[in-house]
Amino acid sequence: MAPHEGKVEGAACKTLLSVWSAYVDSFINTCQAKGPAISPCREQAVKRNAQTYIPPVKRLIAIGDLHGDMEKTKAAFNLAGLTDQQGRWIGGDTTVVQVGDQLDRGEDEVAVLYFLERLANEAKRAGGALYSLNGNHETMNVSARFRYATHEGAEDFRRWYLLQLVGQNMKRKCGQAAGGCAAPLLATCPEALGKSWHPRYLALTPGGPIATRFLAHQNLVLQVGSTVFAHGGVRREHIDYGLDRMNAETAAWMRGEAPGWAPERMPWETMPPWLNQSSSVVWTRDFSNRKARRVRCEDLMEALGAMPHPAQRMVMGHTIQAEGINSACG
Repeated sequence: MAPHEGKVEGAACKTLLSVWSAYVDSFINTCQAKGPAISPCREQAVKRNAQTYIPPVKRLIAIGDLHGDMEKTKAAFNLAGLTDQQGRWIGGDTTVVQVGDQLDRGEDEVAVLYFLERLANEAKRAGGALYSLNGNHETMNVSARFRYATHEGAEDFRRWYLLQLVGQNMKRKCGQAAGGCAAPLLATCPEALGKSWHPRYLALTPGGPIATRFLAHQNLVLQVGSTVFAHGGVRREHIDYGLDRMNAETAAWMRGEAPGWAPERMPWETMPPWLNQSSSVVWTRDFSNRKARRVRCEDLMEALGAMPHPAQRMVMGHTIQAEGINSACG
């Protein structure tokens, strides 16, 4: 249905028509975020990836894996002096890189994505920046591999879907298009997936609303000054393939623009083949072994030396470190 198409019901719709779509978007986004959200979120331009290289900044902070844990997400940003007690940006011109894995394991995955989106917007207005990367859990979910998602996570996306329906129906009452409240048809889900996973699949499949809005524009690799960020790590072979190329191919796949993609195909069929390898930038553990002596320091030095811009260090998440944040090869 096109904007303003169809029957406009009652005097209230006629009075509110010019602001109704923006109001509904704001209402639904606030519900999805379980708090403040970017508002309004009507038909936004497609977000593009950040450049792979960004010049040095005054203050640079890394945030690790979040895994749908809203409480710990807020605590991490607050601990770093980036947000106040209400979760609003107070980091000024600080640049932050969240190294991937926003999804899986937790029960507030959708709210975490909305939180990061809002905070990135607030940081930009203050002269700072927040860049979130894609990790292996983002690529797994877009490829319809949900083995690390919890029952609570499935319920979280069912709630997302129901709210999309509410927004869609509110707009339809006044003859307006769904826009940012679009709810894909459940009938398009693969039969092999249990029904409880259908909302998650629709949200995260290539070209799906969550994949397009939150994930497709996120880099796999980002270099800020002399610091390289990636979820798993950057190997020499990744650099030879092309980091810009890797970011672009992943984004196109997540937007549903990969060659050969069609809704009747399974998402992993058009996934960039290098993305699912154990040595890929989101899966490798070469530089994050729990035992520092097993870290492949020579390979790390080779990769840093091969970066298109001078690099001195690499920051990653992915591998659990029982002793907390640490370093190797120094």
